[in-house]
Amino acid sequence: MVIAFLQSLYHPETELPRDNDDYHRLLQDIELFMISSQVYHLLYEQGRLEKTPLFFQQKLKADYTRGVHHNFYMMQKEGALLKAFEQRQIDAIPLKGIQFADRYFGHFGARITGDIDIYIPLSKLNEAIECVKDQGYRFQIIKDHHARLYKHELSVELHWTFDKQYWSDLNPAPFWESSETFKKYNFIRQLSTQYTFYFICLHGARHQLESLRYLLDIVQMLYTCSEKIDYDLLFQQAVRDKTSRRIKTVLSIVYQQFPHLHVLKPLNIPLVKSRWNYDSIRKAKLGIKDRQYYVYKFFFKHLIFDSWKHTLKSIRKSY
Repeated sequence: MVIAFLQSLYHPETELPRDNDDYHRLLQDIELFMISSQVYHLLYEQGRLEKTPLFFQQKLKADYTRGVHHNFYMMQKEGALLKAFEQRQIDAIPLKGIQFADRYFGHFGARITGDIDIYIPLSKLNEAIECVKDQGYRFQIIKDHHARLYKHELSVELHWTFDKQYWSDLNPAPFWESSETFKKYNFIRQLSTQYTFYFICLHGARHQLESLRYLLDIVQMLYTCSEKIDYDLLFQQAVRDKTSRRIKTVLSIVYQQFPHLHVLKPLNIPLVKSRWNYDSIRKAKLGIKDRQYYVYKFFFKHLIFDSWKHTLKSIRKSY
């Protein structure tokens, strides 16, 4: 039911549910996957929030308000780090989080962010780590493709590439070379929309699309800036990077759940059968893991890579 409801958020002409019991069930799933901010923002922007029951409006607004306060705090913390990098002339690109919400959802509070992710070229990583430590953060670990530091409950991850190194042959250079100016910074940049979409798809695959949040990120980008996303270039890049199967799998799942995307932006590839389904990920969130869930997880752990080399590595170091 929640998938049909989310589909309707991208088609204002679609009639919303009328039964209060439906909204109680919807609210359970919306809160389960922590997408209250996205749902509230989309309904509000379309002028359709008042067409939902009052209890539904009030709960979404309360969640959204808390999210705005949280994201404002995160924005201040991220801004302080970016300013410190700029002062030390350390190249950096903020990833996901506040900037993604503001750029593609239209408001910094329209999508809750949990931590701060920043790309740093490998040659600047050690300097960046020291810079973050100077801001009061403690070093925790270097793992896979990022360094993690923390202060109280706040985590900062410094990524020197955009994929785990043993999953593909991805080269981070094109991401940086195609990046764009960001605000008034000289050393801080932002990913182009094309590479943001690529990264968001990889991020969703890394998390096995186990939350509706990852699907909504992709859907939102397609509905707001599909003309800036070139699938031919994306698939060519993915073949070079050995990420093709993951990108096609993620897009197959998203298009299967949001079929109107085929009209908005045709996906001219055979859809990959991954065994992903909403009921399984929902039950898993509630602590119930059925056979279908394990079939889908096995696919994402070991059958989603472009080469035997990466597949064999996934057996030793899986998701």
